[in-house]
Amino acid sequence: MTILVAADIELDLGPALRDSKIMQRALSLFIFLMVFSESTLHAESVTQLVTNEEKIRRQMITISRELGVTCTECHTVTNFKDASKKTFKVSKDHMRLTQMLKEKGFDGKKSAEATCYMCHRGKLMPDYKEPATAKAQ
Repeated sequence: MTILVAADIELDLGPALRDSKIMQRALSLFIFLMVFSESTLHAESVTQLVTNEEKIRRQMITISRELGVTCTECHTVTNFKDASKKTFKVSKDHMRLTQMLKEKGFDGKKSAEATCYMCHRGKLMPDYKEPATAKAQ
């Protein structure tokens, strides 16, 4: 007995399974589930990827507004993941600092939320300068 699996693929079950309708139904169900689950998994991964890209894009737009800059201040146009610019490296350090502040309590729940605007106030270089008389403790 031969079962048509796809438009151009046939599967020969052999003489021992020719009369087994249960086996035929199980095999058909198995093939259907494999095809369906593959497309579902692929669709979910694409959706997750698009969601992550959209989230990153929204964060980058917010950061650029808080610093008063455009994307090209930190990124190279040909490869946005390129870390060759000094401003890219500095911004990654500042993003880590902002994340650490959020973890330490500046999360916007009980106090102010740590953002780029907290220090930069819409300018690439913050106006604040530490007084020369201040000593590190």
